Parts: sequence; C-alpha cells; structure tokens
Amino acid sequence: MDCPRCGSINHRKDGIVGGRQRHYCKDCHYRYTVQQKSNTKSAATRRLALEMYLEGLGFRAIGRILKISHTIVYYWVKEWGERVALPQKEEPVSVVELDEMHTYIGSKKNYCWVWIAVDRFGKRFISFVCGDRSTDTGMKLWKKIKNIPASVYYSDYWKSYKEFLPNVKHIQTKAETYTVEGYNSRIRHYLARFK
Repeated sequence: MDCPRCGSINHRKDGIVGGRQRHYCKDCHYRYTVQQKSNTKSAATRRLALEMYLEGLGFRAIGRILKISHTIVYYWVKEWGERVALPQKEEPVSVVELDEMHTYIGSKKNYCWVWIAVDRFGKRFISFVCGDRSTDTGMKLWKKIKNIPASVYYSDYWKSYKEFLPNVKHIQTKAETYTVEGYNSRIRHYLARFK
C-alpha cells in the first residue's frame, strides 16, 4: 500500500490497530492504515443476480457475467428462498391432468415410472408416486388425489387410467394434457436423468 500522503512505496509495517494493519512511511514519516476493501455488493447487483437465476441462468454463468463468485450467488438465492413464502392458492381444483414418465435407477435396465397429477388452471403440482407402469401404481396416485373435488380428469391413452379413474369424469386425450406435459418437459430440461 503506497503512502496516501506522498505516494512513496518506501514503507514498513507499523503494528496492528483495531484488527487492521498499520504502515509507516519512511520518507514523510506518516503513519497510515490500509483501507479495508468491501466485498459487499450493491442491492442492484443482488437483484440482478436473482433475476438472472429466475430466468434460468446457472450460478456459474451469473458469476461470470457479473464478475462475482458463483458461491455468493448461491448464498443469495438460498437466503432469498428462505425468506419468501411459497404462494398459496385457495381456488378449488376443477381440472386434473395425469401423466407418467420414466427414468432409471442405477442402470438403464432398472426402470422407474413417475406418475404425476397437476391442477390445470392453478398450475399447481398436486401429487406423484413412483413405481412401475402398472395399474397398482396408478391406484396409489388415485388414493392420494381422490378426495380432490375435480370435475374432470384428463389423461393420455394408457390403459391403466381406465381401471381406476371414474368413467363419468375421465377423458382420455393427448390434446388436453398440455399442462402436465409442460411439467414433464421442465423436469426433463433441468434433471438430465429424466431425458
């Protein structure tokens, strides 16, 4: 640290005061303290980092763009997530979309099916179960959602749905499962295992 009075580089350490290193200038005999550099980022930088994260950028990408540590971005997002309450929608569920997608556990020979139920208009995830693609796994999902007073259930043409969904409320069509397919697409996008 050059002398702030004369700009000389001819200095020596002169003790520690208040936890900060002091210096002594040999040319002008001035004692000075090194200015503490602040790691604190502005509120605008934090907000920009959070907006970038919500737009889908990763922690490392945000760190490179803003020229800050990706770890601090992670801590900001974590802190923000702990302070924000999840939105609670109180509207009743009127349309439920059901679908299943597969992944594997350990090896590609060991398939696992994830059955998902989604509220169409509330854009809410309702429930899921994991298992095989049999009617038994579908029944487990039905037990979780059967108390929801939905007026209609949409699913694809998988034969198991006919066996546990009530016929008067069940419609099989690929054209009406776009909300749950969007959920599946998002899961496949962010979790490589489901691709």
